[in-house]
Amino acid sequence: MRNFRFFNSIRLFVAVAALSSTSCSSGPVTNEKLVIGMECAYQPFNWTVNKASDFTLPIDGTNQFADGYDISVAKYLSEDLGKEVVIKKLEWDSLIVSLQNGDINMILAGMSDTPKRRESIDFTVPYLSSDLAFLVKTENLPTGNSKDNPLSYEALLTLFSGKNLVCQSSVVGDEFIDTYFVSQEGYNIHHNQPQATYPLAAQDVKAGIAFAMPAELPVVEAMTNLGGLSVLYCDYRSFISAEDLGGLSVSIGTKKGNTEFTNELNTSLNKLTEAQRSKMMGEASQRSADNA
Repeated sequence: MRNFRFFNSIRLFVAVAALSSTSCSSGPVTNEKLVIGMECAYQPFNWTVNKASDFTLPIDGTNQFADGYDISVAKYLSEDLGKEVVIKKLEWDSLIVSLQNGDINMILAGMSDTPKRRESIDFTVPYLSSDLAFLVKTENLPTGNSKDNPLSYEALLTLFSGKNLVCQSSVVGDEFIDTYFVSQEGYNIHHNQPQATYPLAAQDVKAGIAFAMPAELPVVEAMTNLGGLSVLYCDYRSFISAEDLGGLSVSIGTKKGNTEFTNELNTSLNKLTEAQRSKMMGEASQRSADNA
């Protein structure tokens, strides 16, 4: 797919952010800049590379760069709002705490807006909505399975019977394993210890340690580039609750009460068309696959 280009002026914001990033380490950040927390290890939403490109932003305090769909969104927001961007590389479990402490002012990291997380932080409107799919070894893919011919819930339970499932820790896919599979009597489905990242969980599937990994479709598609792995499509809307379906959308996390900033982000995101979002994610997924 062709590269997604932004206006040349974005480079000025990136350059300034790189030069002034150390200023964000003293005291709570303000809303004058987009100080973003992310793992930089969550393909295709965000990951780390060693060389700069038209798709990357520098990672604060390092000589590395972040790429991914989240970075494309960050670049768009920077251009639209006229604000510099600073990328903070943080562990997933420290993102909310860092936001609450004022070390960052937004989480742009493929995070779903859930009732539990809303107790701690606020969220913008979704910046991407996706489908649920599973990563499996190609040899274990049922004949005829496709997006137009997804597996029913009963067929999915039967396929997973006696098998192990794995996911990244602290994400909705990991919660789905217990809620919709392990809890179902008569199938003896097991939940392996969650991995720190999706690529590590995908390696467990590839090695046969786990049979399948649930995740948003773009994540599963990106992981197939590890080789010998395929997307398993399922009729997830027939068994996932309405509340949990919301977990398949991702939003930007903001600090509780930072309403003006949240509204500012919402106004900008509402101008980002579905066609732009799809293009950005498609290209990020391709780069993620090339980088795997």
